Amino acid sequence: MVDQIDRRGLSPILGDEMGLGKTLQTIAVIAHLKFGLKQPGASLVVCPLSVLSTWCAELKRWCPSLRTIKLHSSDVAERERLKTQIGETIGEYDVVVTTYEMVHWRLLVLDEGHVLKNVETEIAQTVRKMHFVSALLLTGTPLQNNLTELWALLNLLYPDTFPEAAVFDEGFNLGQGTDNAEARNRL
Repeated sequence: MVDQIDRRGLSPILGDEMGLGKTLQTIAVIAHLKFGLKQPGASLVVCPLSVLSTWCAELKRWCPSLRTIKLHSSDVAERERLKTQIGETIGEYDVVVTTYEMVHWRLLVLDEGHVLKNVETEIAQTVRKMHFVSALLLTGTPLQNNLTELWALLNLLYPDTFPEAAVFDEGFNLGQGTDNAEARNRL
């Protein structure tokens, strides 16, 4: 996975089931980029509020040498103050952990990435506006309801490769009942 992120500049999906250690694997990737490969720049972990404290605790537990800051507040004025403070001191941190609501990063970690499957949601649209070199999307359910949801995740990570849902659907023959090799080759 580190090779995909570092050398190839790719943005993989870590789709292990719940409880198999996606958080720990991600912390290992961040630590290897920072300490093993000596990559400059901070990593941003974006997660739902329900797991924000868990991320901070796991970073402290598994890699206490990573300088980590939690960026979140339910108060609008405090959120703006925190954003300004982080902007002024970003060089002091290796990892910024924040919620989807707070949002040029080296690595953007999107935990519970299945919340981004609906491209019409405010959260999905906010994340699509973010600037990052590579992203790592974590989800235990990359395929939950249909392949169009998978397209939404792939489009987020590779918008130039997967620009249109219709071409993706046609390429995988969604709802057609016949093979369409030409459309699949366009993918």
